[in-house]
Amino acid sequence: MNQAAAADRLQRKALDPAVSVWVSASAGAGKTKVLTERLLTLMLDGADPSRLLCLTFTRAAAAEMANRVNAALAAWTTMPDGALYAELARLTGRRPDPATLARAAQLFTRLLDTPGGAKISTIHAFCQSLLRRFPLEAGVSPEFAVIDERSAKDALDEAGEKVLALARSGAAPELAEALAIVARHAPKERFAELIAALAGERGKLGVALAGGEGPLRARLCTAFGLAETATAETLAAEFCAGGDAGQLRQAIAALMAGSPSDRERAALLAAWWEAEPRGAAGIAAYSNVFLTQDGAIRAQLCTRRAAKSAACDLAAVLGAEAARVLRHRERYGSVQVIEATLALTRLGAALLDIYERHKGLHGQLDYDDLVAKTLALLRRPGIAPWVLFKLDGGLDHILIDEAQDTNPEQWEIVAALAEEFFAGEGAHLRPRTVFAVGDAKQSIYSFQRADPRAFIAMRDHFEARVAAATQKWRTVPLDISFRAAEPLLRAIDAVFAAEAASDGVALDARPIRHVAARAGQAGLVELWPPVLPEPEEAGEPGGPMPAPRPLEPCTRLAQAIAATIARWLAT
Repeated sequence: MNQAAAADRLQRKALDPAVSVWVSASAGAGKTKVLTERLLTLMLDGADPSRLLCLTFTRAAAAEMANRVNAALAAWTTMPDGALYAELARLTGRRPDPATLARAAQLFTRLLDTPGGAKISTIHAFCQSLLRRFPLEAGVSPEFAVIDERSAKDALDEAGEKVLALARSGAAPELAEALAIVARHAPKERFAELIAALAGERGKLGVALAGGEGPLRARLCTAFGLAETATAETLAAEFCAGGDAGQLRQAIAALMAGSPSDRERAALLAAWWEAEPRGAAGIAAYSNVFLTQDGAIRAQLCTRRAAKSAACDLAAVLGAEAARVLRHRERYGSVQVIEATLALTRLGAALLDIYERHKGLHGQLDYDDLVAKTLALLRRPGIAPWVLFKLDGGLDHILIDEAQDTNPEQWEIVAALAEEFFAGEGAHLRPRTVFAVGDAKQSIYSFQRADPRAFIAMRDHFEARVAAATQKWRTVPLDISFRAAEPLLRAIDAVFAAEAASDGVALDARPIRHVAARAGQAGLVELWPPVLPEPEEAGEPGGPMPAPRPLEPCTRLAQAIAATIARWLAT
């Protein structure tokens, strides 16, 4: 059997309308084709187009899917009987009876007569339509407007400027303090990046700050193994009061009899132990006696010459003090992380508060709001069951395209929508299925905060739900690529055969394997050297113009790629 025939056989296993299917497909394996044909076979099997919900990643993908379905159904309407027979036999893998042929010829008309047609849309468009249908239950304005990503970014930037203005004016001392802490750890140009990251995780930020800063600080201290009262000052005071002064003074005397490097250490140690009072300002210099710049304990704390003349076990005394110093530095670093985290979340909470007030004033929701409000609606006690009942009566099949790019909140929405598919009477009234197609490897890009492990977790969730309802489930891997030539795919598999390369990519413990449908065709893998930053040229002293800045490495690489492709096309 050639690879094209093998791929066709695998794809047909994903089309059975009576089976819930999870398709793990590599790039170029025909994911869009499989999803389109799944929609066609469901309708051909008698599914009402209005009871299908297909969620895609982008509006362009939704339009492409709708166009393919419409084109196929329109072609069926005008096909001669023989050609239609052959097409349906290829699609379903069995001989169509006269009733199936007649239904296929009428499907396009039936789809046109369905109000709104088949529900093929992005997750955000679906959430928007749901909130429009249940605005009061969701707690949103019936006339809400959806703002795009650019408008949302502009509003967030404006909110960020207001937070900075409040902090700098002294009108909000708590924000001024938080900004001063954050500024110590991040340059000004990174502030907008940090705030944008916080805004993208507003749900998690809200959960973290639900009880206020106090409980959040307590949880952070527990995570780092610190007392809730721990601060940089209390840790410094504790460190200054600790240590075995008697043993260390003996160690200083021994070091003074050692090599020049020993005597240098002795002078630094003596400066610390003879200081009265010892304070936080000297801890850094004292710590450098024991720790490297990387924060590790120095391999040699004394020479043999000093150790021989010591009245104590010099190596053991210095080693114990080095461990105490290292522990202090780690605890101090933990306090710094906690303080910076609290400062950043305080700024983020203020920014989001201003941003939410701006949207509320204008009756606006952004894309994240659509998902969050929908999820809250589907979780709302007393309301969610009724909403799901109304929706459940209108859905029989849910299909998810590019499933690896579905983030955890979006998966929760899908899970809630399909809850009654496999529970109670809803599991047996009529055929009801879940279908997902995606590639967990592509989820490493984290589009829309997608988590690659969620792809595997949701597969296991639905498999368990289907099994509990004694329905049919099938996992279909599509490894045959129609896009790349065999040498390219062999090179990719060779790279990811190494455990270090596959870690975090092969998430379900299956080896990464690609098979080329284009067997025998040539291909080339060319390794380019990394593009490194160019040194900046110094401008001429007193010159009218500064020296031009060199191009960024990513820009130079893009130009090289574009020039190479242009040469290929030309020659």
